[in-house]
Amino acid sequence: MAQKPMGGPPGGNPLGTEKISKLLVQFAIPAILSALLGAVYNLTDQAFIGQRIGYLGNAATTVAYPITIVCGAVGLLFGIGATVHFNLLQGKGKTDEALRYGANGISALVASGLSLMVLTLVFTTPILYLFGANQEVLPYAQSYLRITALGIPFLLLTNGGTLLIRADGSPRYTLLCSVVGVGTNILLDFLFLYPLGMGVEGAALATILGQILSAVLVVRYLGHMKTGKLKKEDFAIRKDRVGDMVKIGAAASLNQVAMLLSQVVQNSSLRHYGDLSVYGSSEVLAAAGVVAKVNMIFYSVIIGFSIGCEPIMGFNYGARQFDRVRETYRKTLLFVVIIGVVEFACFWLFPNQLLSVFGEGTAAYGAFAVRYMHIFLFMVAINGVAPVTMNMLSSTGNAKRGTIISLTRQIFLFIPLMLVLPLAWGLDGLLYAAPTADLLAMVIALAVVRPELRKMREGQGAGSGPAL
Repeated sequence: MAQKPMGGPPGGNPLGTEKISKLLVQFAIPAILSALLGAVYNLTDQAFIGQRIGYLGNAATTVAYPITIVCGAVGLLFGIGATVHFNLLQGKGKTDEALRYGANGISALVASGLSLMVLTLVFTTPILYLFGANQEVLPYAQSYLRITALGIPFLLLTNGGTLLIRADGSPRYTLLCSVVGVGTNILLDFLFLYPLGMGVEGAALATILGQILSAVLVVRYLGHMKTGKLKKEDFAIRKDRVGDMVKIGAAASLNQVAMLLSQVVQNSSLRHYGDLSVYGSSEVLAAAGVVAKVNMIFYSVIIGFSIGCEPIMGFNYGARQFDRVRETYRKTLLFVVIIGVVEFACFWLFPNQLLSVFGEGTAAYGAFAVRYMHIFLFMVAINGVAPVTMNMLSSTGNAKRGTIISLTRQIFLFIPLMLVLPLAWGLDGLLYAAPTADLLAMVIALAVVRPELRKMREGQGAGSGPAL
């Protein structure tokens, strides 16, 4: 029989008393909006380029996209690392030291951005070949990446700086930074590609101008932080502070690295097996990029729900209200599965309508895009189980188990399957690697979380989770 959870009352905090479904909507909506803005940011270029340039332009953004993932990894590494120390030191009353960590985080982001920009500009062509470009796509990708590389320092400053702004108590301002950047990108995409006819270079220019404007808003806020004034000497980088940030931010950054590795392997495999197929590598790369961007819109909603459930589960776990933790987990899973079913239905009922947003291509491109959408994303209905489970474990003090789940799909399943299955079935094997990895990732996630759910049902949570 389940024991009654012991612990202090939740007090007046609605996280411990309000209806779970109401809390999920309340906390998920801001997270969904933020995730959707990120998806729209990447989707806009793909749609405008597809309409004005065609499938080769879409293929170019596909092979250039891994650089965005690298920026995300570095942004999380120093952004989260600085933010966590900022909050911890604030809680201890060490405001001046908190500000120094925040300033050091900003300096590390800018320095990393400048270094990454230079490396990208110097090694543009080798990088694009590594990311899957072929001779047909390469000129478009070079034009696109050589311009977007100039925005890398601004992108990193925005990615990490908004985390610090949120920690300073201004979450709405972070949303403003995102909205302004995305809005600018969309407007300039239309202006540069349609009236001005600037081609892929115009799309790239629109992207970096949006990033620059967002970064300007971040810098403006940093000059008027609520916690205190950042001094010039605070920005001097110290190795010990950077080391502390890296230790904290490494876990969040690791998932981005896993995504990068899987993207590189996937693009290279698509190029290779696309050449051996009836479709052609350019058509295959373009179709994969388009379908990934469409999926990103739906997946952003799933990620928003998975992030939104974290404070609810974390608070109630700390208050030893384990029944509410389990209820939150169950209801979040229900929400994301429903979203996944809707996505599955859209992909099967309206594939051509969804793909038409990104322009027309050859008959081979259209045929493969539909086939890719149907097979590669066959298990989208259950794709939310792993991220929700990962966040549930992380928010209840089982970060290591959460990290294992986050790496399982990309590193332990997807990459090996992409390398092995095509040896026997060619391009089809590559397509079936994704749904196979999705199914196995869900099974593993549920197996990993089951002991913790059992402990909570017996009233034995609150840090007593099984050791790794």
